[in-house]
Order: sequence, then C-alpha cells, then structure tokens
Amino acid sequence: MLEIIIISLFMTALAGLWDLKTTEVPDQIPAIMMIAGISYWFINGAVTDNFMPLAYSLAIGTVLLAAGLVLYKKGQWGGADAWILGAIGYTFPFYNGSLFILPYIMNFFVVSAAYMVVYAVILGIKNRYVFPIFIKDLKKNRKIFLLPLGFLAFIAVLTLYTVSLGFAASLSVPLQIFVIVLLLTVFWRYGKVIEERVFKKKIPVSRLRPGDVLEEMNWVGLTKKQVASIRKKRKFVTIKEGVRFVPVFFLTLAVTLLYGNLLFLFVGL
Repeated sequence: MLEIIIISLFMTALAGLWDLKTTEVPDQIPAIMMIAGISYWFINGAVTDNFMPLAYSLAIGTVLLAAGLVLYKKGQWGGADAWILGAIGYTFPFYNGSLFILPYIMNFFVVSAAYMVVYAVILGIKNRYVFPIFIKDLKKNRKIFLLPLGFLAFIAVLTLYTVSLGFAASLSVPLQIFVIVLLLTVFWRYGKVIEERVFKKKIPVSRLRPGDVLEEMNWVGLTKKQVASIRKKRKFVTIKEGVRFVPVFFLTLAVTLLYGNLLFLFVGL
C-alpha cells in the first residue's frame, strides 16, 4: 500500500500548493488520485479474491464526493475541495485493517480549525489596517461577551454553592471552557472583519482576471471568455476571496497516517 500512500500524499500536497499560489487546482490532480485508488483496490481484489475493499472504496468515495458537491452548490466550498475529498475516499477506504475515513473526518475538523486560525492571523498581519477595525468591532458588539461572562458567573455561583455543602469543587475545567468560549467569540468577530474587509474587494473591470470569483458566484473562477463579457457590460465588480482550503486535505492526511485519531490521542486512549 506504500505506493498509493506516496501518490496520495504527493498529489494532495501538490493540490494544496497550487491552491495557495493560484486558487485554482487542475482537474487532473483529483482524477489521478481517483483512478489510482480505484485501480489499486481492483487489483487488490483480483489478487486476494476479496472485492469488499473495492466496494468500500466506491461507496465511501462517492458519498464524500456527493457531500462535497452539495457544499459547493451551496457556496460553502470550492469545486476542488469536493473532488479532493472524494478522491481520498476512493483511495483510502481502509488503512491498517480498519476504516480510514472515520479518523480522517474527525481529524479534518481539528486540522481545519487550526489552519483557519493561523490563516486568518497571517492575513491580518499582511493587512494590518484590519486590526483597528477589529477593535472598533469588538467595542461596537461588546454585548457578545455576555455569553462567556454569564457562563463564568453561573459556574462561580455553582462552585460556591457546592463548597457550602461540604463538597470539593474545582474551577479548572470550567475556567478552561470559559477561555475556549471567550476565544471563539473573539475569533468569530475577527473572522467577520476579515471577511468583509479583506475577502471582498470592489475593483474596476480592467483589473478583473481569469480565476477571480464574483461576490454573487459559487466558488469557481471566471474564464477568459467570462471576463471579456463582463468587461463589456460593467464598470466595477465586487470579487471575493476565501480561505485557500485545499492544503487542509494534505495536512489531515499526513496527520491521520502518522497519529491516527487525534481525539483518542488527546484523551489518552
């Protein structure tokens, strides 16, 4: 299985680098992964006379591809995200004798959350004008802090009541939860500022380029023909950018192959 692992790591890494550089991922990359994965499990079935892994490959890959395409149609993902996810399903139905996709999906949420935090912070550093806007946004929306503060007050009262009854009580876990909720609240507002001030730009059509995505479009870049047509009809357009998300698929794949399910690692199982 080493061959299919090397192919998948290489192709997902290539797709991630391509996405970071151009925001467009060639269709050939997920196509090669799909063909390699299905072919591998077909040959494996012919050699072992067990085609169950091939059936799982086809089922898991198709379900993941369909789910990704639904997210694409809803405007939540790019087309490349959907096809890369499906390709991983076709390639890795099993690993080390167990279903690979279950720990992969669980790790995907952890890795994507960490990636988005780092990505947003880097964007802020590159566009430092957003930080004063972010501070103003926090002041304007200061009521959002009532939720974590209310939670902290509730835990404090509950702890005091528990101690008054003679029971031992610890604030460590509730305080950790409070800090997490507080940070998530702050990052949510930071993300909104990044979305409105960095990801959306009104530009003259003379600056419009193939690969740009209009605000009202799904996440698919404009073609040269579409750009030429828009330039004839409009003077200004609003384009949008988003988190260049494809590297997450490679990072999650590498993490899952190396460490397995991160949730089990965190809880010590």
